Amino acid sequence: MNNLTEEELKENATKRVDFKHHFLIYVVIIAFLWTIWAATGSGYMWPIWPTGGWGIAIFFHYVGVFNPFNLFSVEKEIEKLKKERG
Repeated sequence: MNNLTEEELKENATKRVDFKHHFLIYVVIIAFLWTIWAATGSGYMWPIWPTGGWGIAIFFHYVGVFNPFNLFSVEKEIEKLKKERG
């Protein structure tokens, strides 16, 4: 990520902001669902399903944006190819 153009930097920044919006909406709506569950007698724990399902989507969105494991790093792949060439 050292030699990114202004356009690439803007694209990365936009992806990060989009993730932050997605996460904030997740937190607000999930909190609302758990509040409804608690206010209606705390019977069957149904909010666990949207919490888990949407939580998995949030996780993959995070990995796609921030790439914490470097699984999909173009730079690492370029380095590997250079090493293979000699």
